Amino acid sequence: MNPIFFYLVSLLITFIITLLLILYLRPSLKRILFDLCGTEERAHFWTVFSVIMLVATPFLLGMGYHPAGQGAALFFEMATQIRSNLLSFLFALGAIGGVVTFFALFAPRPKSNSTAQ
Repeated sequence: MNPIFFYLVSLLITFIITLLLILYLRPSLKRILFDLCGTEERAHFWTVFSVIMLVATPFLLGMGYHPAGQGAALFFEMATQIRSNLLSFLFALGAIGGVVTFFALFAPRPKSNSTAQ
């Protein structure tokens, strides 16, 4: 078969898996970012930024793939490439999680006025 077809299939599989993971994580991420940022607009910006990074990182890595095998070798070559793409997703997710954790632990929080009268 055509190597361009397998190239596009590997990108499509990466995109679909990444999209499903983002759809699963986005509501929780948005709530955490709203809590940290304090306003809906700021939380929305950082949510969009995070989603772009989580899509772009594995997709750009996947664009560097050039299929060279034949038959079963091509299948395992594609599986290895998709694994690398998803590992880059996890790396980007870990980086975003590290930044959010840092700010959750060390960012100053406004004091609640529940005790003030």
